[in-house]
Amino acid sequence: MNIKRFREKAAEVAVYCRERGYNDRIVLLWDLSLHSGRRRFVVWDMVDNRPLRKMVASHGSGFECSLRYSAYAKTSNVPNSHLSSEGHALVAERYRGRYGIAYRLDGLDESNSAIRERCIVLHGWRHTTSYPIWPMPTVGSWGCPVVSERAMAILDEILRDEQNVVLWAYR
Repeated sequence: MNIKRFREKAAEVAVYCRERGYNDRIVLLWDLSLHSGRRRFVVWDMVDNRPLRKMVASHGSGFECSLRYSAYAKTSNVPNSHLSSEGHALVAERYRGRYGIAYRLDGLDESNSAIRERCIVLHGWRHTTSYPIWPMPTVGSWGCPVVSERAMAILDEILRDEQNVVLWAYR
């Protein structure tokens, strides 16, 4: 994990959040340029300018969902593409769904404006690993940022006490 790059992205998104009135204490950073078997999903503490948690996170596998799944994310905002979207998203309402506790997401950029319509949500899944498995990729999703069930329990504990948290998926 390149902490310097996460720190640079955190500084960039801190300005974004401050200018728009979003949460200025924590942000979720998802570096889609990194291999899926690495810790590339970070809960960043913007007050102390450090990572609170680092997690492995699955990305969208694409429509084919085949053995051609790539450890590196391709992105799209197109419905039924089964790809993840880049951009800033607001972590919205918490709910209990098919995979347990999850959070709906609202796209804030042109590049992810359809994520609510596409049912792209932040959730846990028992098949997503808690530990880095590089050079192996983690499992794919249908576009959702998916962490392990253990990681989701940690995220839920943090997110329940926060409002207007931004998740930024970038390359």
